[in-house]
Amino acid sequence: MEFVGTAQPSRFSVRSPFFLAMAFVQAAIVVYGFSHTVPFDLAHGLPILLIVHALVFGAWIALTLVQPALVMTNSLVWHRRLGWIGTGLAAAIVVMGVSAIIFALRSNNLPDIYPQNLFIMRGLIGLLVFAGLFIAAVLLRRRAQWHKRLMLCASVVVIVPGLERALPVFAMGPHWPYFVDGLIDLLVLAGPVGDLVARRRAHRAYAWGIGAVIGGQVLVDVLVPTAVPTALLHALGVSLIP
Repeated sequence: MEFVGTAQPSRFSVRSPFFLAMAFVQAAIVVYGFSHTVPFDLAHGLPILLIVHALVFGAWIALTLVQPALVMTNSLVWHRRLGWIGTGLAAAIVVMGVSAIIFALRSNNLPDIYPQNLFIMRGLIGLLVFAGLFIAAVLLRRRAQWHKRLMLCASVVVIVPGLERALPVFAMGPHWPYFVDGLIDLLVLAGPVGDLVARRRAHRAYAWGIGAVIGGQVLVDVLVPTAVPTALLHALGVSLIP
């Protein structure tokens, strides 16, 4: 697969339906995944922190649908205006995501599939990858071909919780994280495949975006068996479960 920084401009590359289609796929995964847990959570009551977290995440998913739709309709002025709202939402996702991780650990309210060390590393590194890709996309906002591809990779990263709920992870055994990560990788790899179909070349932005996504997954695997997660848990005042 050849990655290039520029390619022949085309109607597809300017107003590609691909990015809107990918936004719908991500939204469908999130809605389907959380439909398995939201009714139970609402019936038993949710802490206000998790409610705010859910609202912020829902607003982000909605925005990822609206933004490519605005580009498709050539409403670029509104796309740019909402982009700054997106910057605030992205910051809120990181803040609320970290807060939700800490809350779940301190209240010992983790999904049964998650040991503490995996939960904290998977959550924090995922948010770090998202933040890095989002910041890069914002800095390159005047280079549309880079911007939208990096934004696609960033948005895929944050649907991991929805994907975990959409899959039968309890039936997958102890290696379930690799199944989830593999599907996330397939979603980001859809980007360069779409480029190959439409432009015959994959844009270089995907080399960075996919590298960050897979690099984050590898970093989790490397750090989980070390003393790093235990040190983080101690720093947060979390009681370790043997």
